[in-house]
Amino acid sequence: MLHNEKIDMRVKYTREWTFEALSKLLEHTPYNQIKISEIIAKAGISRATFYRNFKNKDDIVIIKVRMMFQEFHQDLVDAFDDPATTDEIYLIQAFFKKIDEEEKVIDTVIKTNLEYTMVEGIVQIIEYYKERFYQLLKTNKKTEDYIIDIMASSTWTLLSRWHRSGKEESATQLVRIYLSAFRSVYIALFEDRSLL
Repeated sequence: MLHNEKIDMRVKYTREWTFEALSKLLEHTPYNQIKISEIIAKAGISRATFYRNFKNKDDIVIIKVRMMFQEFHQDLVDAFDDPATTDEIYLIQAFFKKIDEEEKVIDTVIKTNLEYTMVEGIVQIIEYYKERFYQLLKTNKKTEDYIIDIMASSTWTLLSRWHRSGKEESATQLVRIYLSAFRSVYIALFEDRSLL
């Protein structure tokens, strides 16, 4: 998911128009009632063009989320080329800020009940950067996978709650809440190292 896919500009625009069409339709119609023919008409594309780019309507959101994570990953690669950027706090702040900026994508993910795509993307970001930042409890690969899943799921749960509640806190405030919560959980679980 994190590799940069080289796509033709026409394909990119078609995917954007189709996502925008679905997003507009979701303003008034539940996802399960939206037909592909309605998306095609709203996007101004042919049925053949739709099926050349997507297998089904879920693919519209899945591809958009994948593109969002690819862009975020590229932003991080660029940022970490700068020696001044050296900690995981930057990564967390940058991600929360990206989510804040991508309100339409997040809203669409929630309305289509495709939230697993966000968790998968977060898992891939953690996997990619874990050696650089995270001192995970490396008892074995399976335990490490569980820890990453817990981190990704709890991150998405926090972000989706924030989005659903109208984003009353700033992205920076949310980072503080996130870090404070993980610090508290870590202390509660691992303060007594003899339990490990």
